[in-house]
Amino acid sequence: MNLNLYLGFLFSLCTALSYSANINFEVPTWRNGAKAAHTIAHDDYCSGSVPGVENTALPILNERGLTASIGLIAGACKDDDWSKLKKHLAKGHELFNHSLTHVGMLEAGSLKPIAGWNNEKEIASAHQLVKDKLGYAMQFMAYPSDLATPEAKAYLLTQSDYLGARAAKHIYDGSNAGINSANNIDPFFIKNDVYWHDGKWSLYKPAGGNMLIQHVNAALENGGWSYRTMHGVADGSWEAVPKDEYIAYADYLQKKVASGELWLAGPSEIIRYQATREHCPLVLIGNTLKLKQNNELCQRYSSAITVDLHIANELAGRFTQNHKPLPSKQLANGKYRIQFNPILGDLYIN
Repeated sequence: MNLNLYLGFLFSLCTALSYSANINFEVPTWRNGAKAAHTIAHDDYCSGSVPGVENTALPILNERGLTASIGLIAGACKDDDWSKLKKHLAKGHELFNHSLTHVGMLEAGSLKPIAGWNNEKEIASAHQLVKDKLGYAMQFMAYPSDLATPEAKAYLLTQSDYLGARAAKHIYDGSNAGINSANNIDPFFIKNDVYWHDGKWSLYKPAGGNMLIQHVNAALENGGWSYRTMHGVADGSWEAVPKDEYIAYADYLQKKVASGELWLAGPSEIIRYQATREHCPLVLIGNTLKLKQNNELCQRYSSAITVDLHIANELAGRFTQNHKPLPSKQLANGKYRIQFNPILGDLYIN
């Protein structure tokens, strides 16, 4: 090898090793280093049975800058509903598929099918209707009563827009209640807790205080993701949440989000984050952070993830991706926080 080329190679290698020695990184479990994640979900929108979602719940959340996920019975949506849903999307709320007609699939507590369920109609037709009306592709499914046949679960996996589903049990026995572990999430079997006044199929009982807040605290205590399923608020819907309980819940969420302890988001956003964290491993080579390996799951679920970088004092703490500056937040002790989608290009640090 030419001596100059060899010396150049050694210089480049030493420079890269020097950079690597002065930089290290971590990807927090939840966005922005939150302790836990939480999802607010209201089922049966458009059915006419949950007017409190539109009239009470969403205004309470909007006033506090909080977002929910809204489960549509798409076949029941009318022109006025579509107009309202456009406004809700603009506020950052997520829509999820709760079937076309809510016909149901299995008799509760058994494997006996309910006549009338059709996968293409209840899943795909509902999905297409929302696309046609709103230009919006739903990414999450919640089967009526959280019951699903093996065939329905397999069918959903063939639908390319879908990233996950809520607790698709074959038999409703209450075991789908719980907290989703940060390091062991099955995106097509997301555990949730359904609001019941007496706590019948819930992890929580009224004697323990506000059951909505109990579910938030359970996630904060173990660092997981709690998904809260409800129907209406202060209306005549099935197991409607009293308004005072809902306000206390929203106030508590606002406080925990503001403190940075809790990440509040819709299910597809949380699933994307966790899948990117798991399936898009990063490697630091010199002053460049890049994908260690790309794969189908990384491509399918990719999203921006939080990356915390510890940088030695002699580095400026500037970040670029595709030759464009990437915003960062400077934390204490030479630590910087960025939001980085690794499939969009390498991150350069200087």
